[in-house]
Amino acid sequence: MTRTLLTLGAFALICALAFVVLKPQNPQSPMGTPANLPWQIDTHADQTSSVFGLTLEHTTVADALQTLGEDHELGIISDSNDNSGLEIYYSHFKTGPLQAKLIIAVQADQTQLIQMQENASSASFTSSGSRKFLLNENDLQNIRHWPIASLNLIPAASLDEDIILARFGQPSERIRVDENSEHFLYPDRGLEVVLNQEGKELLQYVAPRSFEKLSAPLQRYRTK
Repeated sequence: MTRTLLTLGAFALICALAFVVLKPQNPQSPMGTPANLPWQIDTHADQTSSVFGLTLEHTTVADALQTLGEDHELGIISDSNDNSGLEIYYSHFKTGPLQAKLIIAVQADQTQLIQMQENASSASFTSSGSRKFLLNENDLQNIRHWPIASLNLIPAASLDEDIILARFGQPSERIRVDENSEHFLYPDRGLEVVLNQEGKELLQYVAPRSFEKLSAPLQRYRTK
């Protein structure tokens, strides 16, 4: 009985902490939240941006690993259409007091990816049906100097419209894809927030100068 009460108490504490950090704040009160949070994005004169201590299109793989730690998975993910991407995956990423999953996409062209897939040390299928290729030692060393391109953050705590607007402000555009999904676009900061009524929310970060990578796939929904 005592153990059950302790478990429930710990769970309640975690939920309360997430609510305090994510909930809209009184505009007249200081936010008082830790640094390095998802809404703390710095933009630069060259139209790049920094978040979580990483500067998109500048920070290298080696620097990203040094900043975020070595507890990650790294490999090439190839979908059913043979579209491939080189990714660094943190399954237990912590941003302030918040828990999340973080996927870092590394800049690489398809020719480079195909060559590395052919030389991979191993290959397997993921639960989604995609193929995962682990790089050989030579390629692992070569990519350490490649820059990162984008970030995908999947928070463990659910977001809602009020939290998104309170933390990120009014978006330049809101695009509803279907009855469950709406995209909040912040091109000046290189950010897209996907609000999902039936699943996890998704925050996608790119350099502002590369924002078309996020907005272009949504073009067909603007005419609806």
